[in-house]
Amino acid sequence: MLSARWGRVALLGAVALLLAACSAPLFEADEESWRPSFSRSASVSTAGDYLVVYRSGPLPERVRARIEAAGGTVVREIPQIGVASVRSTNPGFADAASSIVGITHAGPDLMLTLDLPEAQIIGDGLDADGLDVEGMEVNDNDLYETYQWDIKRVGGHADTWAIQKGAGAVVAVLDTGVYATHPDLEPNYAYGTDFTDITVPLPPGWIMWDQGSPQDYSGHGTHVAGAIAGAITSGRIIGVAPEASIANYKVLVSVLVPDGSGYMPSGIGYLSWILGGIVTAADDGVHVINMSLGGGLWMNEPGGAAAYVAWLRATQYARQQGALVVAASGNWGLDVSRIRPVFFVPSGTPAALSVNATGPDDSLADYSNYGSANTRVVAPGGDRSAPWSSLVLGANSPLGLWKHGDYGPLYVPLLGTSFAAPKVAGVAALIYAHNPGISPAQVETLLMQTADPVGGPGFDPKLGHGIVDAYAALTSPRIAR
Repeated sequence: MLSARWGRVALLGAVALLLAACSAPLFEADEESWRPSFSRSASVSTAGDYLVVYRSGPLPERVRARIEAAGGTVVREIPQIGVASVRSTNPGFADAASSIVGITHAGPDLMLTLDLPEAQIIGDGLDADGLDVEGMEVNDNDLYETYQWDIKRVGGHADTWAIQKGAGAVVAVLDTGVYATHPDLEPNYAYGTDFTDITVPLPPGWIMWDQGSPQDYSGHGTHVAGAIAGAITSGRIIGVAPEASIANYKVLVSVLVPDGSGYMPSGIGYLSWILGGIVTAADDGVHVINMSLGGGLWMNEPGGAAAYVAWLRATQYARQQGALVVAASGNWGLDVSRIRPVFFVPSGTPAALSVNATGPDDSLADYSNYGSANTRVVAPGGDRSAPWSSLVLGANSPLGLWKHGDYGPLYVPLLGTSFAAPKVAGVAALIYAHNPGISPAQVETLLMQTADPVGGPGFDPKLGHGIVDAYAALTSPRIAR
């Protein structure tokens, strides 16, 4: 997941200031579950990059001229949603741009940083609870059969695949990239597009690990892609929709962040990169857009409205183009419907299907966000309080910091709403493949109607309508085939 914050104030400090400013606390004083998520966050300067929001279509030349007169240079336009990225050394540019006729909102082009639940470091990851990843034979998808409890829980099994494997459905992965030649992913890898820039400035001590191109240099995007569409006939990991196509839209670059005596892999990306990825994927005709990313948007900060409107427009545009937007709900462990003026985006936008995470016992994971305003469905994301086998095993990029091949080491916390969302994206891909011409609204409704109601009858603010069920969705009589 990602967290966003403006300026140079550390995010943990910023939250403390937010709490102090409120007459009633946004979070319970003794609630510790949110702290690990924030403690791994860092603010990143916007370095003179701004977003301007205007009416859709090409940026009018008179507006462009006024932007240039205010000291700005248009770097990127997204005319489908009326958003442009502008670079300026004028510290007052946002205020100046806001006064230009034709511009409705202006603010920083936020840079977001990868934010995961507190790490579950398992030594060097090569021998955990008897699992020697490097020593395992690549035969009959042995890791899947033994350890992929999360894929099976959402209906990723032989009975489902006898009906539908996802061929013909295309899922866009907006993430740190995808390792295209991974043995589990290569059969289903369609193409890759890079929206990032490895020349962006970094905070002191951070290291740019990424070398550019659509490749994944951290492993996050590769893990997500494998959960969606790892192929049955290759390697050791199988995805929920093992014949769906993976479309790689790289919107985050991989970096190394100081962590005590060493470094941890992370990812950063400008909001404009992500918006460009959403719109392009929608125009390319993908069926599902998976975003295992997101962040808190402080609406009472300068530019908050610009960012929120941009997110709203992008997710709505994708839905109008026929793509279901699936978004991780976040790893703060909070009721996000009660933390105003903070909004979690993109999962909190009306056009996105928000996904919370569960553990092996089907209860809400302690790190997972929830709330009646956002919660729709849930899927396994792993449980950090349980044994190693309760985490979610996935594909890895050998280009990451620890280069131990395609399946390890298990150096990152293999848990999070980041890894719950792709399970839902995979089930959605199966539905699209089985029901040509189905709309995003119909897919979302079917996912909710056929989910396993683990929270009991009716809607539950933590577990929504329940855990998605691929087999139930494919055998439901609710959609004519």
